[in-house]
Amino acid sequence: MLPTLYYCPRCDRTIPKERLEKIDAELRTKFGNTSLSSLSCPVCGAQLIDLDSVKPGGEKHVGEAKH
Repeated sequence: MLPTLYYCPRCDRTIPKERLEKIDAELRTKFGNTSLSSLSCPVCGAQLIDLDSVKPGGEKHVGEAKH
């Protein structure tokens, strides 16, 4: 079973939901970056997409290697 993910359409990258809090804490501590708290990509600022909320088949463009 694949992990549940947030996806950045601009960067074409994913963030596993179970790691979101840890990554957010690291970014806050090291760089003062709070973007993940508002579910924005820490790299480009685009709004992250919760792939669980996408209709079945709509996530097919997210590459296997990106998980």
